[in-house]
Amino acid sequence: MNRELIQARKALFAGKETEKNLPCYLRELAGCYYRMGYYNLAMQYTAFAEAVKEGLLQTDERTEVYAAQLKRLLGVLLAEQAAPEELKEAMGTLLTMRGEITVFMQALTAYTDKLYLHEYALKRLEPAMEDTAEDIDSYAALEELESYLFGSGEQEVPYDRLISIVSELPVRMTKGKFMEWVRSMVAVAYKDADAEGLYRAFYMLYSAAGLYEPEGMEQFPDYAGALQYFSSADYRSMTEEQYRDAKERLEKVTKCIASDVEVYFSLIEIVNSLLMLFFTASYAMPEEVRQTEGCRQVLRLMLCEEPYSEEEIVEAFASFEGEPEELDEVLQEEEAYLEELPVKEELLAALMQKELYTRVMCASRLHTDSVFVELEEKEPPEESFEASLEAFCTRLSEVLENGQRAVNRARMAQVIQLLPLPFKKKSEVQKYILAALENCHDMSEKTAALREIRKSAEEMW
Repeated sequence: MNRELIQARKALFAGKETEKNLPCYLRELAGCYYRMGYYNLAMQYTAFAEAVKEGLLQTDERTEVYAAQLKRLLGVLLAEQAAPEELKEAMGTLLTMRGEITVFMQALTAYTDKLYLHEYALKRLEPAMEDTAEDIDSYAALEELESYLFGSGEQEVPYDRLISIVSELPVRMTKGKFMEWVRSMVAVAYKDADAEGLYRAFYMLYSAAGLYEPEGMEQFPDYAGALQYFSSADYRSMTEEQYRDAKERLEKVTKCIASDVEVYFSLIEIVNSLLMLFFTASYAMPEEVRQTEGCRQVLRLMLCEEPYSEEEIVEAFASFEGEPEELDEVLQEEEAYLEELPVKEELLAALMQKELYTRVMCASRLHTDSVFVELEEKEPPEESFEASLEAFCTRLSEVLENGQRAVNRARMAQVIQLLPLPFKKKSEVQKYILAALENCHDMSEKTAALREIRKSAEEMW
């Protein structure tokens, strides 16, 4: 337990001796983030280096360049006397790298969202192509689904189960009816959201509908080619041979994207930990440096050209066993206070604590679960709810108008998952489920839908 940290924080919130307690509190926090950065870095870099060595992570030319840069920057970090110019250059390199990797990850996420729509369409064809389609009676299926939803006799609609079922049921709404549903339910969910909430909501809607087009997608021409192939496929008249080719291609490209995502995710975790260290290293006290010596030993072993023994790496990790977990609990608690710290810009400037405060705030953001968090607070675009909704609906309508039916249904199902459902009574749920089943005359699609629902029921309920 860090008594100085807690005492300084309590005094700050009580308005006592701010001139003394603010520098103390920020310095103590900087020291905590310094240690946390080292603990994370030792674990993350070891996992990355060993996974690459064992072939569990597949790097390419671009990610190998990033890995080489990180290796060089680790050398700067571990140097006994790194020049100020080196540290400044290292920070700039890391921030640039972080921005580039974020762009690539956004592009990979967009490809994943778009390709999922085609995966959905292919899954609906699978029973027909595999000759496993069932002759499903809609009323018997309704009874089965009711047992999932109301198995204990509840009259209230269990929402998590309901949304899981509705998103898998055959979509049999007209485009007009669907767009009416979207407009009304988006208004229910997000009309009163603040600017940030509105931005996030429509980002999720665009992504779910496969409409998000971030920069960086052109950096992955193979995935662009795969997406073009699926976009030109004819799902209504697909032969068994075409289906198997499409399925094989989809599995291959999905596996490649997942591999890329894993590598970039590992890289940005390392980048974040290095940044946390560079933000706070100049404020570390001798005791904090001593506490992280084991981490430096781990990293030296990783950077050494000579092979290291398992005993050496185990011994280095053992020197700080349990400390990351304890420190993480401290930081989790302090971060809630840090956001509400009763200090203003003028006071920070007067006490010459602006730079330290900024560095601590950046370190706190790097400590969150979201590895792609913005390091500086940015105002979301100022756009009214009505304008955002109109832009989304216009784009969605255009795509539905020109898209294939199978992919359109996938798009609708994905959007429905993000919206409130209008059902208030058990009878309304029953009516919707029965209509979806009765209006679907494709036994392959109906079979696939029920199989997905059954799978979810086994896993979740």
